[in-house]
This record gives sequence, C-alpha cells and structure tokens, in this order.
Amino acid sequence: MESVIKEIQGKVNECIQYDLAALQESLSLKLQYLDTEQRKSFLHQELFRVTDMLVLLRKNKAIDFLFEYTDNPDFLWDSTFIECLVPGEKKKYQNFNLSSFDLNQYKAQNHFYDENLPYFSQIVQFVVYSKYIHLLKNDLEFYQTPSLVNVKNLSQTEEKLVIKKTFESNFDKQQIEILTCCINEARIFTESVSSETVNQIFECKLSKPLRVKNNRRLAYFFVSLDDRSLITHNWQSVCEINQLFLSSLKGKALKQTDLSTATNECWDFPPKDSTIIDKYIKELKKH
Repeated sequence: MESVIKEIQGKVNECIQYDLAALQESLSLKLQYLDTEQRKSFLHQELFRVTDMLVLLRKNKAIDFLFEYTDNPDFLWDSTFIECLVPGEKKKYQNFNLSSFDLNQYKAQNHFYDENLPYFSQIVQFVVYSKYIHLLKNDLEFYQTPSLVNVKNLSQTEEKLVIKKTFESNFDKQQIEILTCCINEARIFTESVSSETVNQIFECKLSKPLRVKNNRRLAYFFVSLDDRSLITHNWQSVCEINQLFLSSLKGKALKQTDLSTATNECWDFPPKDSTIIDKYIKELKKH
C-alpha cells in the first residue's frame, strides 16, 4: 500500500506544482499593473479570499487531516489521510492504474480523477492554497519593508530599524563547498565563484552583485533549495532587497518579478544543466 500511495503522491505533486506556478504567474502579472499601495490592498484581499477557501476545504475531515503536513512531500502517507478513508475509498487508491494518469487531462479538468481517487482535486487545491498563502504573506511583508536603496539615505539610527531580509539558511562549511561546486559546474554565473563568495550570498553580504548567466538556471537553483526547506520561501524578495544579482541580458539588478517569471518557466522548461543542480542538492541533503 505504501509504495502505491507514494507513486500517487508523485502525480499529486505534479498537479500541485502546475497549479501553484499558474497562481504565481497570475499574481506576478497583476502586481505589475498596480502601484505600491494598490499592491498592498490587493494582496490583503487575496489573502482573505484564500483563507476563506482553506477554511471551506477543511470542513472535509479527510482534507483537515492534511493541515499540518502541507510542507511534507509525502503527505498522503505520512499524515493520517489514508487511515481516515472508508474501505471503499481506500480500495480505489490501492487499485488505481497509475499508467492511466495524464497531467494534461488534469489541466483540462481538475475534477477528472476525483471518482477514481476520492478528494483528489480538493487535496491538490488545499496544498496549493496553503503554499500560496505563504507567498502572499511574504509579498505583503516585502512591500512593508524599506528597500536597501532607501536605507542608504537613512541616518545610522534609522538604518538600525530597517528589517534586512535574509535567506534564513544554516549551511555549514562542507555544505557551502558543495553549493560552490554546484554553482560553478552548472555555470549559474558568468564567472566562477569561491566558497567565500557563496557564503556571502547566503549571508546577503556580497560586496557587489553577481551577473547571472541564465535567469532560469538561477531560479531553478533557489527553487531546489526552497523545495527542501533549506532557505526561506521568500527568497525572491531577499534577492531583490539585497540587490544580489544582475540579469543575464541587460545587467540590471534582478527584481522579484523577474525571478518569479523565471521560476514559473522552470516548471515547464527546466534549464540546461538542471540535472547537475539536482545531483548536488541531493548530496547536500545527505549532510
């Protein structure tokens, strides 16, 4: 039963990834048409809307059992979701023909698999909204925090009051070396970097921004770390507010919207050398 559920989990994760990327892209495009105050107002409204949706979904007891497991990539098995199913529903999961699953069919009609996999669309929606709500909160925090460009014009007393965003990472020396090898082998920047420079990236203490060779490759690198909860979900705004990177084409400081676009593209079109990044991130987790 465990092996079957974990294979189904893989299909669920694909749908979550697709729907979350679509929400992120839609949010990014909408925010581009609003000024700062309008963005704050819109994000508040969106936050309330999504919260209402999550509350409605949790009225289903099976979905409610997932509440504390939405960040767990194996939530179907590790939670008590399977145990709460009635025998007939459990049997459907156990007998589901995985070869029949088609992501395109889900994209066309998200309720398509609900008959053979009870609550399938609600499961996906609940986890997507749970992750999306974190993104909304992070965006709200970003628009309420002065940027470092403005900090330069503040007095020393005022500067101490500014909240400086960080990646909230905790890599040791060996992990930094692994990340350095990953960055250089995958050619994320236009020049090779040292372990010291990589450490400065995650501490947000670069003396000057690094020029990116490919925006999608950089996004894939950070998404891989984010997916494994090794850095903050808010990494895109951290990059912008600390002015860490320059774009691959125009050499301008990468903004949150640039990185959001690159992240969305990663889901459908993984960048060249993504397998190199995957290899090193797996090695990183072992340490």
